[in-house]
Amino acid sequence: MNIQSRLSRLNRDQDGATLMEFGLIAGPLIALLLGIMEIGYQGYIDTLSKSVMHKVARQASVGGKTEDDIKADVIKGLGPLLLKNATVEVKVRSYFEFTNIGKPEKLTTDLNSDGNLDSGDCYLDGNGNGVFDVNTGTIGTGGPDDIVNYEITIDSPRIFPLAGMFGGSKRMTSYNATAVRNQPFGTQVADPELCEP
Repeated sequence: MNIQSRLSRLNRDQDGATLMEFGLIAGPLIALLLGIMEIGYQGYIDTLSKSVMHKVARQASVGGKTEDDIKADVIKGLGPLLLKNATVEVKVRSYFEFTNIGKPEKLTTDLNSDGNLDSGDCYLDGNGNGVFDVNTGTIGTGGPDDIVNYEITIDSPRIFPLAGMFGGSKRMTSYNATAVRNQPFGTQVADPELCEP
């Protein structure tokens, strides 16, 4: 058999064509499937953390739970689904009203109307520390009828190293927050008014 006939026979041979085609699409297909699973897991952890946070916030609104109890309950609720080396950070801060969340302490007297605390201006000391603060909240679950803002941040490694291969972060972060008014299990204490000398 001469070279010409061998080349002609090789040209007509279709054996292994399917394997070659599969080899071309297998990599992108597997990457797509891994990406979908990664996004699905991140969405599930985000939704679950919201659910756990709302449940714990409702339980804490009747009083009797410390910040450590709240953190333990959140970690217990998320525990079986968190990956190894995941960290959970829970912040609990109480406010007198919903409108105070994330805002500076309220000025009651602003002599020059500039919105800043100057000499002779007065403010409501929302956290009772005797100092004008940019964030009015008090660390902890507060008292009766107070508004409590719960924040949860989950920092976790990714399930698959796919994002790292494409220059993305090897870790994922999920953040959620909710605010709940405590039950009126006593009398709410009004913020004291202080004046800057």
